Amino acid sequence: MRRTAAALTLAFAVISTAVHGAENTPRTPKLSDLFGDDVIARGKGVEVKRSHLEEAFTAFKANLAARGQQMREDQRYGQEAQLLQRLIVTQVLTNRVTDADRKLAKELGEKFAADSRKSATSEDAFNRQLKAMGLTPEQFNRRVTEQSLVEAVIKREVTSTIQITDEQVKDFYTTGNDVIVRLIQSELAKIEKDPAAPPGLVKQMKERMIEIRKNNLSRLEQPERVKVSHIFMTTIDRQSEEPLPEEQIAFKRQQMAKLRKRAIDGEDFAKLVQDFSEDRGLKQTKGEYTFSREDPFAPEFKAAAFSLMPGQLSDVVSTAIGVHVIKLLEKLPAKKAEFDKVAPDLKDFLTQQEIQRVMPEFFARVAKEADIEILDPKYRANEPTEPAAKTPAAAK
Repeated sequence: MRRTAAALTLAFAVISTAVHGAENTPRTPKLSDLFGDDVIARGKGVEVKRSHLEEAFTAFKANLAARGQQMREDQRYGQEAQLLQRLIVTQVLTNRVTDADRKLAKELGEKFAADSRKSATSEDAFNRQLKAMGLTPEQFNRRVTEQSLVEAVIKREVTSTIQITDEQVKDFYTTGNDVIVRLIQSELAKIEKDPAAPPGLVKQMKERMIEIRKNNLSRLEQPERVKVSHIFMTTIDRQSEEPLPEEQIAFKRQQMAKLRKRAIDGEDFAKLVQDFSEDRGLKQTKGEYTFSREDPFAPEFKAAAFSLMPGQLSDVVSTAIGVHVIKLLEKLPAKKAEFDKVAPDLKDFLTQQEIQRVMPEFFARVAKEADIEILDPKYRANEPTEPAAKTPAAAK
């Protein structure tokens, strides 16, 4: 899935600036300017200064603000501890990069950057989103590169060691058993043999397994969907993202009404779509989309589409970005997804679960190998065993 630049700020908030140093741009004074930029964590090839943590924390707060969220002051130390752990891990893993990792990271970074830009309406709009995060395009590209290197190392040292069998995939599809269920089953076998186990614990664990299985199976149920074709005309300026003048919007609505009448009078709707639609993805989609009520389409668009019968045209529909005439091509009833079609996704899901399971041990090991020492006492209770922020490939 594509993600807007604003949604990606969490990943950038925790990337170590120790790799490349501070930017040569004007900045406001920091605590480190007044009291010195002391080292708060070090190890083999690793050095995190207070300024690095301050910059990561500032970026993290900017991310929250971009999403309309805030953090309480009493949560600051806990969040700083997590950021410090991730800054350490980023440096540790970057130091383990091989030539093959660099090649893969280049591919991952280029794809991630391209997908991020596609999510914006224009390059100017994308740069405005970066500016809102306090990032320049150069900083964005550099940080994507750093995170791609981390992802490449994880793929080589962790992901490549994980094997999910076809039997595990089939079991997930039929029963809902996943990595978490199997872990609970393993613990349950031990607890059932322990006479000192707390009363009711076995029941709670069994209920938890039932809940997980039920949730997993529910994800395999495809809701009712519709397949539509539509003619689209934008009512916003694609450079400024501001609404067009009212007279232009009114003119486009009139154009759309005329196109609708031509379709009703018998003209080929697919040809009208090709000739007049302003859909950016027209070449790839031919103006056709398949979606459910839960999918991220404009509510007005979804409401109109689900109200139609196959072959029927909608009235002119207005959304926040434009005007549409929709033709319902097909209604697809709810059903369980076909195994052959979802098996690759299920295998990937189980793989990601297994990665998350082994990741703490992996990061503890690499941190130990790097002789990591946290020098600031208030962060020592938080060992650097968490993964770095979501990397480009992991944030599709």
